[in-house]
Amino acid sequence: RQLQDLLEVCLFAMKHLQVCRIQPKLLFVLRDQHDRSHGVHGDALRLMRKHLAEASNHLEIKLDDLIALDPGSVFLLPSAFASDLDPHTGQEIRWSTELFAQEALRLRRKIFSDGTSGLAPTCTDGESAPEFSTLPDWCLHAMSVWRGLDRYGPN
Repeated sequence: RQLQDLLEVCLFAMKHLQVCRIQPKLLFVLRDQHDRSHGVHGDALRLMRKHLAEASNHLEIKLDDLIALDPGSVFLLPSAFASDLDPHTGQEIRWSTELFAQEALRLRRKIFSDGTSGLAPTCTDGESAPEFSTLPDWCLHAMSVWRGLDRYGPN
């Protein structure tokens, strides 16, 4: 519920502060998941999407016009480490797993392919967003957005 509340505040800020003309893509990353089947968190994501859509209706704007939240936006990562007892010493030994490394690399590729495939992304109104065309331009844009948010302070 806390994450949903935070996202609802972000929706409100996106609409009223008008600091972002592009549509952010949300990815949820959950670590240490033993059951990593695709349907595990599907219901939770659908419920969050439903509540966020209701919140965006109160703002008189469609959720899909504000953010991209699709079923493929949940990454269920295994534990980063495995452990067992050394049969000779009886002490616990830990090591990093190859599966976690491969899944983290897949997540990284997803983030950078989404982030760089549209460095000049399309706005919801169909025009090209002038905010950035390269990664350094995006960093400058993010800093200017942050300054705008910081200017409003706790009010």
